[in-house]
This record gives sequence, C-alpha cells and structure tokens, in this order.
Amino acid sequence: MPLPTFEHLTSEKQTRIRDSLLTEFSQYPLAEAQVARIVTEAKIARGAFYKYFTDLNDAYCYLFEVAMQDIHTGFPNLNYDEPVAIDNYISATKAFIEGINNSKYQPLILMHFSNNESVLGTRPSHIISGAYGASHWAVEVLCHQTLRDALLDKENAEIRLSQLTDAIRQL
Repeated sequence: MPLPTFEHLTSEKQTRIRDSLLTEFSQYPLAEAQVARIVTEAKIARGAFYKYFTDLNDAYCYLFEVAMQDIHTGFPNLNYDEPVAIDNYISATKAFIEGINNSKYQPLILMHFSNNESVLGTRPSHIISGAYGASHWAVEVLCHQTLRDALLDKENAEIRLSQLTDAIRQL
C-alpha cells in the first residue's frame, strides 16, 4: 500500500502515477516491470517513487486493490445468515466478467492471473460465518475460480458459466 507521502499528493498527480502503474503492470509481468518506465511516464523522479511506494510489489498491490475496488463498485453486500441466492451469484459473476472485459483494468487482471498471481503467492479464502456461511463460501470459491477461468479462456467463458450454474444448483 502507498506510503503516507502518496496520500498528500494532489489528486491529479496521484491519477498520473496510477495511470503509469496501470500502463506498466498491464504490459509487463511484475518480474519484468521497471521503475524507470513508470517514473518516466508519470513525470516524477525515481527517488519520488520510493517516497510513495516501498518497491514495485507494493505499487502493484496498491494498483490491484484500486482495480478490485473499482470493479466491485455496485455489487450488493451479501447476508450470510440467509440461504444462498443462486441467481444473484450467477448474475454477479456474469456482470463481473463483463465489467472486467469492458474495463481499463482488463489487461491488468489478465496479467495478474497469467503471471503475477504466482509471483505474489496465494492467500487463503476468507472464512465466512453465519447460518449459511459454509454454503456461501463454497459458492464464492466456485464463482472466483469461474471468473479466473472465463477471463483466461474467453472462447469457453459461456461453457464455464454454465458449468458454474450447474454446480451451484447441485449444492
């Protein structure tokens, strides 16, 4: 996450830096990304980059978090004390895929799944409590895997969504 110095920048400068990060991390895997290209495009000094982020991984994680927040905007919060609303999950998964495909973040997300996820390591899924928490957890894990698969294998996206629907209905 950005260092406090970044938060004190003007919104215009923050946007310019975010746009530079998006360009770099959309075109190059994290292992090949370069601070030099980012600072050149952002029109900032190399030393300034390190006042805003501890390293490239930090900058990448910040940008990825911004992208996820942007893409998730408008998705409803779920009540885990209620049964799984299958149609809501399926429509949200479809909307998420369409949202990414129509987003400036699409190249970043594809680069993440195809290259960067393995470099950064994986995190465990979150624990969901509530009367129906286990069911919601199972459906969310299936939905996230379907998202990943559908984005990496676009020509079979509809088949994967159909497979998701069938799997969820059988739970």
